[in-house]
Amino acid sequence: MDHYIPKRRIPVTLWSTDLHGVRGQLFLDLDPRQQRHQTILEKLNETTPFVPVGVGDDGRIHLYNKQRLARLTVGRQVQSSDIFHRGFEPWREEETEVLMADGTTLTGKVWMPLRRESQRLSDFFNQLGSSFFVLLSATGTHLINASAVVELQLAESAGAPLDADSEEAAA
Repeated sequence: MDHYIPKRRIPVTLWSTDLHGVRGQLFLDLDPRQQRHQTILEKLNETTPFVPVGVGDDGRIHLYNKQRLARLTVGRQVQSSDIFHRGFEPWREEETEVLMADGTTLTGKVWMPLRRESQRLSDFFNQLGSSFFVLLSATGTHLINASAVVELQLAESAGAPLDADSEEAAA
């Protein structure tokens, strides 16, 4: 039985410890009543546990558990407005190196909406929980599941040197 609902199809590649580069098409909602269309980031951060993806030449629908996905990479031809909304709200991009649970290291700029002007990258990540976030890198745009991140190396420093001498003096 066909239950067709009009959707926009966005080319993506899925990655996890179980999936190694599954190519498919993510379906985004079309809602003529809204001022703007749904983005990939919004789709991944919905409260529903599964995300439908069309896979293969015939576009067979697969449902993927979002908690098990480590990251999703979008096709190069996808517009940034399909990935996330920069909009008129304040935001910032911060240089970061991300170490994933599967051993993959990605380097780029994390896009983060600002809740306050003094928000640090550490504040942003501590508020994410298991949501997805955007990493803009030279290899493409990645939407990364925060729960699949082992370590983040930030460009910001502690402000004061953290050498062995100062640690001994503090002890």
